[in-house]
Amino acid sequence: MDVEHGDVWEALRPLCARVMSVPPEAVVPQARLVADLGADSLDITELEVASEELFGVSLKGTDKAGVSTVGDVADLIVRLRTQDAHSPLAR
Repeated sequence: MDVEHGDVWEALRPLCARVMSVPPEAVVPQARLVADLGADSLDITELEVASEELFGVSLKGTDKAGVSTVGDVADLIVRLRTQDAHSPLAR
């Protein structure tokens, strides 16, 4: 896990625990948002909004079809932050 991924994970884990009302130790990269953590559509929406605010990314218009685990969420956030950092508008 690189530094960026580690930083995202350290902030995402307690966020997921709070939004889904589960203990932080239940939030592991392979935990499935719905099947393992019991997230419903409102939880997913709240997680999206909170992630956008916390990480400064926009999840609107992104393909979330392959996002089913907490690790997938972290990967998506890292990918979006990396894209934003390399955007000509960021300069």
